[in-house]
Amino acid sequence: MEASVTLAVYPAAALGALTDRALRESLASLDPDAVLAERPRDGARLDAVAGDARVLRAARLDTGVVAGDSGPQLACVSTPRGLGTLRGHEERGDLDAASETYVLSDALAVDVDLTALETTLDGRAAYEDALREAALDGSYTHLTTNADPGYRNDWDGLAVAGVWPGASETSATPSARLAAVSLYGDGTVASETYDPGRFGLRGLDGVGPTRAATLREAGYETKAAVAASDPGDLQACEGLGATTERTIRYSAKARREGVAYRTSAERLPGNDPVFIDIETDGLSPTMIWLIGVYDSRTEAYRSFLATDPEAKGRAVAAFAEWYATHACDRPLVAYNGERFDFPHLDEHIERYCPEHADAWRDAWTFDLLWWASTRDNAVLPGTTNALGDVAAALGWEDANTGLSGAVVGQRFRRWLANPSRATELDWERHERYCEDDVRALAYVYEAVRDADPVPGVAHSDGPRESAATTTTQGTLGDFG
Repeated sequence: MEASVTLAVYPAAALGALTDRALRESLASLDPDAVLAERPRDGARLDAVAGDARVLRAARLDTGVVAGDSGPQLACVSTPRGLGTLRGHEERGDLDAASETYVLSDALAVDVDLTALETTLDGRAAYEDALREAALDGSYTHLTTNADPGYRNDWDGLAVAGVWPGASETSATPSARLAAVSLYGDGTVASETYDPGRFGLRGLDGVGPTRAATLREAGYETKAAVAASDPGDLQACEGLGATTERTIRYSAKARREGVAYRTSAERLPGNDPVFIDIETDGLSPTMIWLIGVYDSRTEAYRSFLATDPEAKGRAVAAFAEWYATHACDRPLVAYNGERFDFPHLDEHIERYCPEHADAWRDAWTFDLLWWASTRDNAVLPGTTNALGDVAAALGWEDANTGLSGAVVGQRFRRWLANPSRATELDWERHERYCEDDVRALAYVYEAVRDADPVPGVAHSDGPRESAATTTTQGTLGDFG
């Protein structure tokens, strides 16, 4: 497993939305090495539940190394002049010179002028002066609480990344999301943000803040307590009818038992589906560089890979030809495909291989997440509905590549911007990562297909005729 350091960031608004039980659940899920709180009293609350993770206060960062023994390490400075203390850490061997060190502070701020369409880095001059005086030898990335997770820029050699959810928002209402920022030895910073409502009772289907309070008042403090309730028990809570009760109770049972439940008689497509996942250079991709495909009919996996930045359509064209030739009469299954995979494939096939556009427009596409969650046809286990969380909750053992979607995307963008030996990806490892995602999708699909229905719902799976259910990209209404 590739070494990394994870920093969990809890703005006051996000922390205030979490009960103590939900806070513990979020920490168990994120498993951070360090936790950043906004206010001193928030730090005190986190101290009580954070275990071995170091709790940091954004308003009063202590200068020094706070996480990581070897490989990537996290340090804090309270002012730019604190950078000089890192020189002493280098000389004593406290910092791993062969790996990236991350320095967290509030000394830098990204300012975007929407009128002039310019971005400036406030505090840069004083910070760079302090860096020159410190004369550090190692490689450093500078983390700021004044920029959003996902922000990253190289300011003429000063690598800056953001960690604070909502830092760039202009709304007077503070962000109520929390973040997990993973720091890697090669300078990769991978960030994910989370709605605090995914943890605790609010993580159950059909439960918002008001309903969570109602359940707690009735004595149902945990998901396990809800899962253990008998049919009809929850209806004693104000505003819970039979249908809502069933949704909530089986959502809790799915998470406690690590299984899926079918909540409607709607069938999955059957017909030997083909499972797919794509890797791109971002959320608005200019290049789809890897497409993984698992054919359930032949039980064979194949990948379509493009490693030449000048051949941006190579992987898409190879996949489109294969699909049109070998699988166009079968359902193509993705996870979150309605929002990501299918629209981007549609655009890139039209752009790079229009000869396959007609066949692709007739593709029988199916988004398992949309079908299960948005259309309420099944409840899934997992702290979140992310594929990795759901698959792990169902018992899937991943390939342990040490990669994530955020890491893969960032490293590919770095290589795309400057193709060289120093930035080139371990292509085989990234292909294994994509294959693992595709096989995990097939595993979840089969678990949902074979899942027990909730009481009152017939199990009615079987092959569906493609002529009756063919859809276009982004339109899966025929599956309703």
